[in-house]
Amino acid sequence: MKKIILILFSALCLSSFTTKSFLVKGSVDNEALNGKTIFIKERVNGSWELVDSAVIANGRFAFKGMADTAKIVYLGYEYPKTNNVRQAFVLESGEITAEVDTAGFMVIAGTPQNDLLQTYQYIKKVFNKKAEAFYNASKDNVITPEQKLSFATEEENLTRQEAAIDKKFATDNINTLIGTYVFTSSFYNWTTKDKEAVIALFNAETRNVKRVKEIIADVEIEKKVSVGNEYVELKLPGLDGNPIALSDLVGKTDYVLIDFWASWCGPCMRFLPELKAFYAKYQGPKFAILGVSLDKTKESWVGAVASHQMTWKQVSDLKGWKSEGSRAYAVNSIPCTVLIDKRGRIVGRNMSLPEIEKLLIQKAPKK
Repeated sequence: MKKIILILFSALCLSSFTTKSFLVKGSVDNEALNGKTIFIKERVNGSWELVDSAVIANGRFAFKGMADTAKIVYLGYEYPKTNNVRQAFVLESGEITAEVDTAGFMVIAGTPQNDLLQTYQYIKKVFNKKAEAFYNASKDNVITPEQKLSFATEEENLTRQEAAIDKKFATDNINTLIGTYVFTSSFYNWTTKDKEAVIALFNAETRNVKRVKEIIADVEIEKKVSVGNEYVELKLPGLDGNPIALSDLVGKTDYVLIDFWASWCGPCMRFLPELKAFYAKYQGPKFAILGVSLDKTKESWVGAVASHQMTWKQVSDLKGWKSEGSRAYAVNSIPCTVLIDKRGRIVGRNMSLPEIEKLLIQKAPKK
């Protein structure tokens, strides 16, 4: 399942200061982009900051400047307005070439670190084509419960395969700018055990990277809310402003599903019709849902609940990714779900609905 992930890291940098010049020379295959702006942006504490911009002319563009130190930035354009194309590369001293194809995929190379990052980008491109082929071939044929379970199983297999690719690349390039970038941009698909294995290899400099420190802290929280452990209490404002506690629901039904979502999250909205149908089928003594919104405004949150007719209980402290609910469960991507049984034990995280259905039709756990 595609997800919206939390990206908070400051300029990822593990190199010494150099103060040398860089030149980015680019070509664009899409003629429609002539006269349009292409930019270099940096992600700093959750916000996009413009580094430089240029106008594409006759399929060409260029950037030049000084690189105090090598760092991860993004080359991209926004055309049409709803099409935000961004690809990571290393802004470092030397001559960098960037070739942008008609689909927006970029081959950015010319310096050692960019050549290495390009190798990773190509591996992921091959994998993404494989995953896309599976989804396109399956989307119209998933109808029966058996087909849904088979689809969910293969989807989980693809997730594991992608996580294995990312983990291997991060491990093979441990304590480098590229290895750290791969870790911080893909860890959310990894098991807790895999995260700990890579973290154990980090040196002091890597551990001191702001985003890495945040992830290490989240892993410690994640261990406390892993499968088999007791749930962690949540108590947040409901739609009417009155607090609703997770403990108000746990034990009242066989299972409670915490659904972390947001109105601005496309994957969450695409998952919603399936979740609504599932809730309509099983709500009652077997199943309940507590929605935890990561919205920042009450208007967006309440509006989405009303327009999509989400009839289960909803809470939010309107703090976005800093929500007390998402922090309590180390949520770094949405949609994210946590399943709790009648005894208050966590029995699953990001389980597919067919997998949850198998539990619901089995004998309920004793309280």
